Amino acid sequence: MKYAALDFETAYWGPANACALGIVVSDGEKVIDEWYHLIHPLSMEFDKGCMMVNHIRPKDVEGEKSFPWFWKEIASRLEGTIVFAHNAHFDMGVLSSALDTYYLPDIHFRYGDTVVLSRKLWKDMPNHKLNTVAGQLGFDFNHHQALDDARACEYIVRKALEETKAPSIEELMKMTGQKLKNFTVKRTGIAGKKA
Repeated sequence: MKYAALDFETAYWGPANACALGIVVSDGEKVIDEWYHLIHPLSMEFDKGCMMVNHIRPKDVEGEKSFPWFWKEIASRLEGTIVFAHNAHFDMGVLSSALDTYYLPDIHFRYGDTVVLSRKLWKDMPNHKLNTVAGQLGFDFNHHQALDDARACEYIVRKALEETKAPSIEELMKMTGQKLKNFTVKRTGIAGKKA
């Protein structure tokens, strides 16, 4: 069994807005790989609301590389695997935007959402935000730090596997009435700059 969990932090609402990414790879029992990096977004016009959430400022990323520099490391961890994110629609949109903006090749994987998974399994929690779910399951972390959020997401999947005794991610999804989605890149033809 192998799956990954990822979390993006963003600088603003717009194309290629990732300013940090954390990826955690698990074998279902333990973490087997972690990757984290700050990222120089396409624009340095940071949104105040984003900065309030993730505490990443322009000065933190001004010396960092842009997304294309990390593409091979990211793709090697995601290609062909199953990926989870908490509120996956958001994170998959950030990834899709980066691949589109920088003319990068598609990455092929299926993904699930730990928000939906936690709602199916732990209905009585006060809410299903990442910090609430992970906290209720006994995981302490620094919320809105990309690697810590990815660790929390991986932990939720691991706890779901334990709770259901599912032998695989596919079976876990089936048991909770879900389907894995195929990641696709929305190609807009309006790209920022080539890698």
